[in-house]
Amino acid sequence: MDASAALRDFFHPIDPAEIAAAVAETRRLVGTTERASAFARLLPWATLGTLITADALRKGQVTIARQGRPLPLEMVGVGANGLAPEAVQALCDQGASLVLDHVDKQVPAIAAMNAIVERYLRCDTHTNAYASFNRESAFKAHFDGHNVLILQLQGRKRWWCYGQKVRFPLKGQTFSTLDDLPPPEWEGVLEPGDMLYIPRGDVHRAMVEGPQSLHLTVTMTPPTGADVLTRLGQKLLHEEIGRAYLPVLGDATDHAAHQAALRAAFHQLVETFDIDAFLAEADRDRAPCRPFSLGLSQAISHDTRVQPALRRRVPIAALEARHGALSDAERAVLALLLAEDSLTVQQLADSLPGQDTHSAVETLARRALVFLFADL
Repeated sequence: MDASAALRDFFHPIDPAEIAAAVAETRRLVGTTERASAFARLLPWATLGTLITADALRKGQVTIARQGRPLPLEMVGVGANGLAPEAVQALCDQGASLVLDHVDKQVPAIAAMNAIVERYLRCDTHTNAYASFNRESAFKAHFDGHNVLILQLQGRKRWWCYGQKVRFPLKGQTFSTLDDLPPPEWEGVLEPGDMLYIPRGDVHRAMVEGPQSLHLTVTMTPPTGADVLTRLGQKLLHEEIGRAYLPVLGDATDHAAHQAALRAAFHQLVETFDIDAFLAEADRDRAPCRPFSLGLSQAISHDTRVQPALRRRVPIAALEARHGALSDAERAVLALLLAEDSLTVQQLADSLPGQDTHSAVETLARRALVFLFADL
């Protein structure tokens, strides 16, 4: 699959094919982009501040931590009257870190970036944000049960990577000390605009270099063989033997007959399994991001940048089967966006003469099938 223009531009001069190769080969990758300003616009400090609320802290969407341990809400000034910002600021000054889980659900620019990554790498994603202060780290040395793409937005952070202690782990593990770890395989400082890809199982830790640091971790989870079995189990429900109850009250003869029938059904499913068909079905099942747009008549201009909210490149017919019929102009706009990933309204109009692209974009936005950005 060719790299999308939007992803290639976002990581310039790093070719997204390098990231894809690192994912496929289960190896670490570090690189420097020329896109520090674009990285910073994903989550400005001012936007970050609006996400730190008493409700978010109570729900666990935001955590204030030191050395991997979440601090009690009482320590961060969360009480009956809401949040005490001065208490949070004081803890940050003392070296606490802010962790924002699933920040892509709160920040459309990050959700749109995730969608581009998913369309290229065919993996499920979510993104967390980490703001660290005064040479402290939110977590001790650990490995994750998923692949991680780290984007440095603000400040500088030093990373140590120790290699894979466990191949393809399902869960992460934290190390209280470094005694059980070998010397680091790689050590380096990430500057704004830098990226680091860490495959699951690769032990790593980090420390702020300077007064503060802000980075994103994009969790990337491709499907596994176990996911294939889950899908096959769903297909088995289309067969009578798959829907039938096991003969728990039967005798040995009943058990043997049912067992033979199930084995035959399993065998048929396995023999007819096709990985390309499985991936295509998984693509169709991955729901769009569903961004929310208001004030569209005032918001859309020739310079408005439009990005698809779909997290996979799927046939338009498959999309219509789930979200209803589209007009010819809407189909044309969405097909072009899926091919190009990101275009302005003017670029859409130039590429689709004779189509009412402005109205098509407005309708697609109302149906939560595209993102709209005034400036990217």
